[in-house]
Amino acid sequence: MLIDSLIKKSFSYDSRLLKKNELFFDFVSSQKKKNPFIDEILKKKPYKIITEHPFKKNNKLKLKKKVKIFYNYLVKKKYSKLPENLVAVTGTNGKTSVANFYYQLLTLNKIPCASIGTLGFFYNKKFKKSNLTTPDNLKILNFLKFIKQHNINNAILEASSHGLVQGRLENLKFKNAIFTNFSQDHLDYHKSMKSYLSAKLILFKKYLTKKSNIICDDNIAKLLSKNQISNKNFNLLLQSKKKLPFKLISHTAKNFQTNLKINFNNNIHVVNVNLIGDIQIKNLYQSMIAAFQNGLKFNLILKSLTKIKPINGRLNIFKNHTKIVCLDYAHTPDGLEKAIMTLKSHFKKNINIVFGCGGDRDSQKRKKMGKIAAKYCKNIILTDDNPRNENPNKIISQIYNGSKKGILIRNRKMAIKKGINLTKTNEILLVAGKGHENYQIIKNKKIFFSDAKEIKNNL
Repeated sequence: MLIDSLIKKSFSYDSRLLKKNELFFDFVSSQKKKNPFIDEILKKKPYKIITEHPFKKNNKLKLKKKVKIFYNYLVKKKYSKLPENLVAVTGTNGKTSVANFYYQLLTLNKIPCASIGTLGFFYNKKFKKSNLTTPDNLKILNFLKFIKQHNINNAILEASSHGLVQGRLENLKFKNAIFTNFSQDHLDYHKSMKSYLSAKLILFKKYLTKKSNIICDDNIAKLLSKNQISNKNFNLLLQSKKKLPFKLISHTAKNFQTNLKINFNNNIHVVNVNLIGDIQIKNLYQSMIAAFQNGLKFNLILKSLTKIKPINGRLNIFKNHTKIVCLDYAHTPDGLEKAIMTLKSHFKKNINIVFGCGGDRDSQKRKKMGKIAAKYCKNIILTDDNPRNENPNKIISQIYNGSKKGILIRNRKMAIKKGINLTKTNEILLVAGKGHENYQIIKNKKIFFSDAKEIKNNL
């Protein structure tokens, strides 16, 4: 059959990535307009081109009125065997941490698991790099099919707002969905908070079943309810309600750890974890609930907590005998404020900060982040983040309009060195914005640069 021959081929819908003998889906052409890259596509010698536009007589063409519908039809056949236990995590901040904690909990208990997100593809303690928080639909499907063939039936995916709007989670259904939080970000793309929220809600309206669990806090539950998503639609698990199988009673700072008290079946369990701050503990708690809902027993979760490692670039602590430096990915107003307040409450010290903002991205948040830094930090050093094609002086100027104070050092290497030299024994330095990234994007060039490496060199 023709269909059988089609689904045996590799699929592509990106002309830049198209390889010889692949089946190409032309999403750009319509009945009245052809794909401007069609000549380049033909030069790459695809097996067939599924298109709506009869641009010329060619035996490689297969005309369809609705290419996207036909694509989804073939995908369902080609990718009929995927992992059964899929979890999605969305939210402005915390997606990567939740996904990685969940992955750690399962793998520590020898349950095969995979994770897809900002840090890349993880499976069976192996790693593949990714350039997007939520990779494109075919990359996700191919990876899920691959891990299924390797007997991995558990996977957690970070669902970004961009990915949801662009349909990168098409043809997937999730048993559990986690909504971490919601605050300003990506307004360069979404234009308004209403549009940004609508993007997040696609996950709950399109990719869950009626039996799916939604893991969130009370504030997010209210937000979901306002948008017609409630317990009537799904099993909504609220972190403060008795409905949960276990409850985090308290968490208190203990040197460079956090002491947790957890109630399970009216028994109090105490454990120390190698994480600091409300944010990380909340992220860990949400991942624990997801793991429990997926069948991992509480006693196994509890035993694993002492072995949980901090996430690369998320509230990572570096220290020598006199100074403490924290590296964090905080790049939104809410993320920055929470990172600063976490350090203040955990260590009871003054905070100094080195940070900037990315170019060609949401410019509205820059002044707000400047105000937050001025409100909570003793010394501020403003520096380049990833300026991309925007004027770096303009970016720093917009942050300074909010802070009204700060040392301006464009060179990030020198800024980190200055920040560490300024920081005294009763203070902590926060280096924010880039976290795990080991590069800077200046104009169209990606230049190697690691905040972590510079911190280590100067300590």
